[in-house]
Amino acid sequence: MNPLPRGSKRRLTHPSTDRRAAPATTTAPHLRTSSSPTAGTQRTAEPVLYTAEQAAELLQLRPSWLRRKAAARAIPCRYVGKHLRFTRADIQAIADNSAQPGTPANHPRP
Repeated sequence: MNPLPRGSKRRLTHPSTDRRAAPATTTAPHLRTSSSPTAGTQRTAEPVLYTAEQAAELLQLRPSWLRRKAAARAIPCRYVGKHLRFTRADIQAIADNSAQPGTPANHPRP
């Protein structure tokens, strides 16, 4: 005797293709875990690539400024397809390149 109603098709499922399957326990590929020596055993997820909004928050800038400078190729950045992204090194380079030498107090400005 057939347990399925007449006219229905039996659907074979596989855990890797079944959307109802339990989610995988692996970390998303765009995140990496890092721990600092002061944090002990606690681990936090840190993105490998930052969006313009995330990078702007770290640099305390407007995302529109970062996008405009990236489009002009004036700052280090990455394009993944059409998506603008920044690495930690890019963010550090932006901060380092924006540093200006101080003027001595006893020399007047030109």
